[in-house]
Amino acid sequence: MNKNVGAYYIRLLMKKGRILFAPMALLLSSCANNISQFSIPDKVEFQGQRYVKITDNQLDDMQHLLYLPENSTKNAEDWDKGILFFLDKNSKGQTLEQRLAFRQSSFAKQPNVATEFGIWQNELQSQIIYPPTERFQNIMFEVTRGRDLACGYGQLQFSDKRAVNKIAKKSENLTAYTDEMIKLALAFNQMRWQIECR
Repeated sequence: MNKNVGAYYIRLLMKKGRILFAPMALLLSSCANNISQFSIPDKVEFQGQRYVKITDNQLDDMQHLLYLPENSTKNAEDWDKGILFFLDKNSKGQTLEQRLAFRQSSFAKQPNVATEFGIWQNELQSQIIYPPTERFQNIMFEVTRGRDLACGYGQLQFSDKRAVNKIAKKSENLTAYTDEMIKLALAFNQMRWQIECR
């Protein structure tokens, strides 16, 4: 092929490329402006109860929402069972492993709390049993599931305050609640994942 002819075709393709590039650039810039956002439901079903959104608090990249049973008093300051959503745009790029390490170090300072943490099937999961305190005379169960998503990090949490049982009163040991915690964690892990990106 003549070098001049080859150069002509290259210039022609580059010109055509510029023509094709302009709409492509507009398309890409519109995608960049439409960064995906968290999408969450107004109601959540769990263990035969419907939970409705009560509070929605946002601080910088973090959003915290509380859902309480539909048939409850819906008092955000005083409740027994609740589902919490934690949404983090994850601008710091934290991994599940980093979040796990932070959680473990935070709870290491609370010796009276029974905990289990881990990453299973790309979810950061935790099971926590809080003992009664002077202010709150109940045992509190807390199970969480967290995932990395296209729009950031999303976490579901279920908290359940329960009366202290007779066995635990005698032994003052949280292991008396292990079976109940296992059942709760299994049920929570089977619940449909509620946080999406749009």
